[in-house]
Amino acid sequence: MPRILILTIALCLCLSLNGTAQEDSAASRQAKPKPLRALLIAGGCCHDYAQQQEAISKGIQARANVRVDVYWTDNSTTTPVLPLYRKLNWAEEYDVIIHDECAADIKDIALVNRIVQVHQELPAVHLHCAMHSFRTGTEAWFKHLGLQSSGHGPQLPIDIKFVKDQHPITATLGDWTTIREELYNNVRLFGAKPLAMGTQRRGNGANERVDEAIVAWVNESAGARSFSTTIGHNTETVRDPRYLDLITRGLLWACDKLNDDYLRPYDGDQQVTFIDKREVTSTNQQSIGKRPAGSTLVYAEASSTQQGHPAQHAIDGDRETRWCADGPQYPASLTLQFEQPVKVEAIRLLWESRRAYQYQVEGSTDGKTWQLLLDRSNAREVIAGEQALPTAATVSHLRITGKSGPRGGWCSIREVSLKGPGLDTLWPAGRDAQSGKLTEAAGNAYEKRGNVQPRIEPLSPEQEAKILREVRIPDGFVATVFAAPPAVNYPVFVAATVDGTLFVSSDGNGSLGRQEERGRVIRLRDLDGDGHADETKVFCEVDAPRGLVWDHDRLYLMHPPHLSVFIDRDGDGVADIQKTLVKNLAFGYDKRPADHTTNGLSLGVDGWLYIAGGDFGFMNAEGADGTTLTHRGGGVIRVRPDGSGLEIYSTGTRNILEVAISPQMEMFARDNTNDGGGWDVRLHHFTGNDNHGYPRLYKNFNDECVQPLADYGGGSGCGAVFIDEPGMGDWNNAPFTADWGTGSLYRHTVSPRGATYAETEPPQPFISLPRPTDADVDGNSRVYCASWLGATFNWAGPDVGYIVCVKPKDFTPAAMPDFAQATDDQLAQVFNDPSYRRRLEAQRELMRRGSSLQQKLLDNGVAQRNAERQLLARLQDDTDPAATELCLNSLNHADPVIVHTAIRMLAKRQAVPECFAAFDAHAAP
Repeated sequence: MPRILILTIALCLCLSLNGTAQEDSAASRQAKPKPLRALLIAGGCCHDYAQQQEAISKGIQARANVRVDVYWTDNSTTTPVLPLYRKLNWAEEYDVIIHDECAADIKDIALVNRIVQVHQELPAVHLHCAMHSFRTGTEAWFKHLGLQSSGHGPQLPIDIKFVKDQHPITATLGDWTTIREELYNNVRLFGAKPLAMGTQRRGNGANERVDEAIVAWVNESAGARSFSTTIGHNTETVRDPRYLDLITRGLLWACDKLNDDYLRPYDGDQQVTFIDKREVTSTNQQSIGKRPAGSTLVYAEASSTQQGHPAQHAIDGDRETRWCADGPQYPASLTLQFEQPVKVEAIRLLWESRRAYQYQVEGSTDGKTWQLLLDRSNAREVIAGEQALPTAATVSHLRITGKSGPRGGWCSIREVSLKGPGLDTLWPAGRDAQSGKLTEAAGNAYEKRGNVQPRIEPLSPEQEAKILREVRIPDGFVATVFAAPPAVNYPVFVAATVDGTLFVSSDGNGSLGRQEERGRVIRLRDLDGDGHADETKVFCEVDAPRGLVWDHDRLYLMHPPHLSVFIDRDGDGVADIQKTLVKNLAFGYDKRPADHTTNGLSLGVDGWLYIAGGDFGFMNAEGADGTTLTHRGGGVIRVRPDGSGLEIYSTGTRNILEVAISPQMEMFARDNTNDGGGWDVRLHHFTGNDNHGYPRLYKNFNDECVQPLADYGGGSGCGAVFIDEPGMGDWNNAPFTADWGTGSLYRHTVSPRGATYAETEPPQPFISLPRPTDADVDGNSRVYCASWLGATFNWAGPDVGYIVCVKPKDFTPAAMPDFAQATDDQLAQVFNDPSYRRRLEAQRELMRRGSSLQQKLLDNGVAQRNAERQLLARLQDDTDPAATELCLNSLNHADPVIVHTAIRMLAKRQAVPECFAAFDAHAAP
């Protein structure tokens, strides 16, 4: 049997067996009922969450077919650190969320609004202190709950009486009396429908007081269904079978699954994520910043300290932080030690609450013997201003002792300021353990996690000139520093909109780091057209941001392990919604850092997203339509913008980072070396269903893979862009690729050769600068190129990288069309514009409108291909009934790429009968 046909039949049989195994597995999965997926979020002040989260999750799973994953922290402050909420799609994998936080001081309005927005569509259960969380000063959280509560009385037994005994939740439940519990008050109703009332009695006889409040309710007025109960302060109550029955039935009702199919135990696995307070701290627990000039060093210590609110926060100049004693007990004290004796004449105290505190201020010269300087032990009014000390004294230590405070208020001071000769702004100090001397306490707030907030700090002419001395561009072009730290840092990929707004994947982890909160996408805008960004914003926060594409109101972003779309609904430059389009398209930080991962993202005029995959590949990727895919190696993957149609487009590369796509749908990428294994930096051309040989073919079966257009030896290939814009002169109409190792963005001169291309001249450096990572172009012929200067493979401090803007010197772009207001015919006329970016923008607008005119741009492009390239496309056209016969007839074609593709398409279509028939008829090689 001829070799080519043998190879084809073998491939067909392999694919056929694999498909059968997948079908059998899918049928087996469908036989089992699918459990609900719930996420329990717990942590914060005042409760035994270590015991309670386990009791709740295990108790629900023992009663219902519900998998309860747990996300909890032992952070016992009112601002528990819950990094989960940084993700816009934090709830995407779940059917219901169980809120069991105690987080009164999480007051980020944007964060709370995002949570509430999620529950417009996703059911919720709220337990106990969740009712007292997220006090932002707005009614958003209370309206979501359906009820507002502001406090509770003492811990005493509560008589629970169900008032809606015919409600599905309570139909099988009976009244009961709890152990000592907290009865939450009801301030205002926002749509809550009571299920149970709680009554609490205290005192005796004439002094008896009876309090009553709603303790369980449902809400259907604020989006998806929710069930809530204020019961559950003590762990013994949480373990009570009657309590677990109540919340289980409430959860099932909220999901509209309160039936026999789900009132049966869950017997599968669950995931528990623990956020250790020692390892994950809040931003106000991070080290302080740079010491102000002339400040007075002070060492602060306290009688006790609540986790997250250290003594130094009382003198850090930030009113949003505070020192807090570790509990409600009084007295509690804060002591300040000075570098040398100082005369204190006046003091100003900003307490946590704007209510009266009772306190004393004392001074000492040795820290042992104390002199009373100010006595407010009987204060009944708030004293907010500066207070002169009746007895001014020269002291080395100052002690503020809280004697008592407002009801329920712990001893907590936001800021202390002092007045006296030689005293300036107080600044926290450390203290040497041996000598006792004070040392500056400034530290690196981002040593282990996080990234600086971007801000515009214009460069001086000298600073910009220093950067540009390392940038080389051709004659006829001009360069500016578009953005540098702190406006942006660690630029991995860039994506320009048609009007020049620039989105930047900023990843402080680089390729080898895995620290938290390093990654984000930054949006930069040049508001006056001078080539410098005037506005910077964090568009979204996400780990390992990589390739990105902007389209109208949304950003498509590859962020291993997932591909997501981030939608900016209100156009304010900050993402509001995140939807996962493809999950597990790479390995996450739990498996490995984001090196050799799934990288760049490009949009073709065919409407597909093309993704550059590194050679570590991926396992069990799943698109939004349920399509699954595994790829053991590097290549190009494609998917529709809605997450459907996931498939491998090309395979057999090593570690490409981005694909440059031409108006004719030709694709190019610069690959990376395998460090001495015979595979150097290569230039690839992708035609679909092609194998470029790495790692299995290129050495011993090189005739069975597609050959590269060029081999450049050493280097390190990075991002890519196809530039077809007016004003670019001889540099126009070509793919450009960045090489970190050789320090340039190169233009490639390529021409059609058969079904593929050939590089006819050596690559020409267009922009040379240190460590280029990526480039893109807007619709005004401005090229943006990113540099990674200052770091190697992971975090190296905040001042890393910059972005330059390069544009034709003597070129004025035509006025930008108003794409949104243009008619369909006017948009179709833009297809004649010399700017590819404008042509593509017009097509995207037509696509959103559902106009068939959008197809014209693709047709115009592919019509320019030569005959061999057209044949290659026909071989891959699954809508053509003659395609299989055409593949058989092409097996003896003179063009090796056509033969290669014909073989792979016959195998992909599992055309075993057709191949045997051709063999029997001696009609194929």
